[in-house]
Amino acid sequence: MAMNRRYFFRGAGVLAGVAGGLETLEAAAQKPGARPKRIIFMVADGMSPSVLPLAEQFSLRVRGKGLLWQALLNHPGARRGWMDMASLDSLVTDSSSASSSWGSGSRIFNGWVNMLPDGTRLTPICDLVRDKGYLTALVTTATVTHATPAGFAASVRRRDNEHLIAEQYLGKVDVILGGGRRFFSPDSRKDGKDLTAAFRAAGYAHAENREQLQAQAPAAKRMLGLFSGSHMPYTVDHRHSDTALKLAPTLAEMTDAALAILERQNKPFLIQIEGARVDHAAHANDAAGLLWDQIAFDEAIEMVLRFAEGRSGTLVVITSDHGNSNPGLVGMGLEYRQSNACFERLARIKASFNAISPRLAGTAEYSMNPQQSSGVAGGPPSVARIQELAEQYFGFRFAQDEVEILRRCASGERGLCVNRQLDSAAGILGQVVGNHTGIHWTGTTHTSDYTLVTALGPGADRFAGFIRNTSVFSTLAELAGIRFRNPSMNPEDARKFRQVAFTPRLRPDWA
Repeated sequence: MAMNRRYFFRGAGVLAGVAGGLETLEAAAQKPGARPKRIIFMVADGMSPSVLPLAEQFSLRVRGKGLLWQALLNHPGARRGWMDMASLDSLVTDSSSASSSWGSGSRIFNGWVNMLPDGTRLTPICDLVRDKGYLTALVTTATVTHATPAGFAASVRRRDNEHLIAEQYLGKVDVILGGGRRFFSPDSRKDGKDLTAAFRAAGYAHAENREQLQAQAPAAKRMLGLFSGSHMPYTVDHRHSDTALKLAPTLAEMTDAALAILERQNKPFLIQIEGARVDHAAHANDAAGLLWDQIAFDEAIEMVLRFAEGRSGTLVVITSDHGNSNPGLVGMGLEYRQSNACFERLARIKASFNAISPRLAGTAEYSMNPQQSSGVAGGPPSVARIQELAEQYFGFRFAQDEVEILRRCASGERGLCVNRQLDSAAGILGQVVGNHTGIHWTGTTHTSDYTLVTALGPGADRFAGFIRNTSVFSTLAELAGIRFRNPSMNPEDARKFRQVAFTPRLRPDWA
């Protein structure tokens, strides 16, 4: 068997660099009754099932190698499954309900965090494992108080209450790395609280840029790293900005630092690692932004698998919380022979739609508020300006009719597309660029797809086959030696609360 594994890794290409970690995880998974000392839960937020094969082909073209996650699907030591991610009130979940189902074992309303419709607070998994002596960590490219990390460690009425979520992390989460400085600073909090100072007083090292993270992580026992006022930069923007490269660590670098801090203390731990901007780019119909962030997530997987070498008590779970807008490469040209050439144009794109669209056709920031304006102040840009921006950032020119529709969209005109979700700044720009790259979208919102699950290490078999989202909580709790069950509510009883429970989003944001 050892000889067979060696031959497998020799021919496995991208897996060769993490062969030691994979062998450690595979050997540990084969020991009957083995329980993990380290639980690493990785989430590519908003990754539709179609994204992995697209990112595989994109990675081959821009990096000369495929994805680790794709390669793991053919690795004999990995367990594979699909997960039903529905929420309590919808077949289509949002991120807060999705993560809360993992974090509490109960399905809840979209927009809530670990709370039932009647106001019953659920106990999140971080609380429970801490009582068992575990360290906990949250690493994300969103704000650290965003829906997915919050689902493991907070309980609030609305996911928008990120200032309250920040308070709940104090003393509960040992390592917190990502964006969201504004929810900790007295200058941007309405109550004027200086949460950063409170964390420092509680023994947390504090970092606000990449250099500080690298300098402080080797000695830290606890750390609060806030590297942006809001979300972290898109990878495609990060790659082309010297300032961003200096200030913002990558997801892989944050993952490496967090694992080092946790492991040095010789205690069991639970860490959630989120590639959040995959979801954000999908909302914006931004194919290049999405694929570069999927690659960044894969680089974090590499860090995790390298970390696992020689550490047999490690469980690694890699999944997504929902699909989003379901991008696909469509057949282009006669007998589809232009599809490859169109797809390869994605590699020319040098900025996210979030960076480009304000200059073209309004904001590409997705909002659940349909009243949010997306027109460009001062009117639409000129034809020459649109073509200049297209050549500068996309590497190709738009057709005349495409320029005209972008100008009409920028002036606030709607009714430009029968698909109402795509009849927006994000949707129109996505369609125009898709005419050149071959990537098209179903809409700008989450989808009901089952999500892919890949697991390695002791307990990985519990994630094989078809599973329900709420089973993740019971599995993680049991593997940590915890016997606990949160209360839950069935959809019929929950329906009684729906009318009084719904309130509009406090502020536009990603779902």
